[in-house]
This record gives sequence, C-alpha cells and structure tokens, in this order.
Amino acid sequence: MSIAVNSFERVGGRLCLDFVNTRGSHFEDSAREYLGDYADLVAWLRACEGGLEARQATQLLAQARAHPRRAAAVFAHSRELRGLMYRVIAARAQNESPARADLDAFNREAGAALAQRKLVPGAPWQWSWNEESALELPLWSALASSVDLLVDEDPARIKQCPAPDGCGWLFYDTSKNQTRRWCSMRMCGNGAKARAFQRRLREASR
Repeated sequence: MSIAVNSFERVGGRLCLDFVNTRGSHFEDSAREYLGDYADLVAWLRACEGGLEARQATQLLAQARAHPRRAAAVFAHSRELRGLMYRVIAARAQNESPARADLDAFNREAGAALAQRKLVPGAPWQWSWNEESALELPLWSALASSVDLLVDEDPARIKQCPAPDGCGWLFYDTSKNQTRRWCSMRMCGNGAKARAFQRRLREASR
C-alpha cells in the first residue's frame, strides 16, 4: 500500500536517487511503498527539484485519465525500472560492476529515454523532451538523471544507508569531507546511534 507521496523525505540529492528511494527500504521485501499509481508518480516528480512544471503535470494526468490502461502499464514498468536502477547505481556506489544483464537492460532503457531529448536554445540552453505529454516522461526524467549521475558525478559520493540499522536508500554525499553515513539522521541515524548506545550500556553492565 502506498502512503502520501509528500510524506517522505527526499534525501537522495539527485532526482534518480529519490526515485530509487520511493520504497521504505531496500533491505526489506515487505517495505512500504510511497507510490501507488500513476498519479502518485506524477505527484512525486512534480515535487522534486528539477521535476515537472505544473503545466506538464496537468497534461500527464489528463493523458492518464484518457488512457488508463496505458498509464497503469507505465506505472507497472516504473516499479521494474526502479529495481533495475537501484541495482546498477548501488553497484556503482560499492565500486563494483553491475550484473551484465542489468547493465544491458539499463543501456536499452537509457538509450530509449535519451533519444526523446532535444536541445533547446535559450539562456541557458537546456534539454527538453520531444513529447512533454508522453506518459513515459517521469521514467525518462529518472533515467536521464541516472545517466548524468553515473557519467558525470563523483562515484565516491554515491553512498547507501548501511545495514543493519539503515534502510539501504541511496544518496549523493555533498558534505565537505564526504563523512555522511545515513540517509538522514531523523530516519535512520538517530535510531542507530540510540541502539548502539544501549548495546554499550548492556556490555558495560555485564
């Protein structure tokens, strides 16, 4: 079951990482879902920095109402894509190579998405999309962000909230000394520190 799309923290620091983090934990099969349907997917991207403009969101929701089966299929694919992106980016965070099948699938998905981009002159010049009302636009945006992350960003700053106390969320560490450990202190860090303190007390009392 999904919960309100705006009730969770966006801590990834990059749009693609926040997309990957739209489930409560990467370490629990039964983790809660933050997105339950296509409308949630649009609302999520609308709330992200660099996401949808209000006009684009309105267009996408109108398309979803006009083509509910196709919207449902795109949403179902978003779950598969999220898992694929997680595996590829998590491997990069661990300085490992992803499984060949995952990399091949990611390249197919990313290639199809990037083929929909066009360069628009302006101040500054920027990328836009050939079809801004295409139901796949949220997925294209997440894929384009992930390509930028994997190609242009410092891989040492791509990190994962650790087990056993963390949730496995991915984030881009922008701290000066790259010392960030948790997705956020509120969500995982404070609880982990409290449990560690209790363990030390129990050990000291033995």
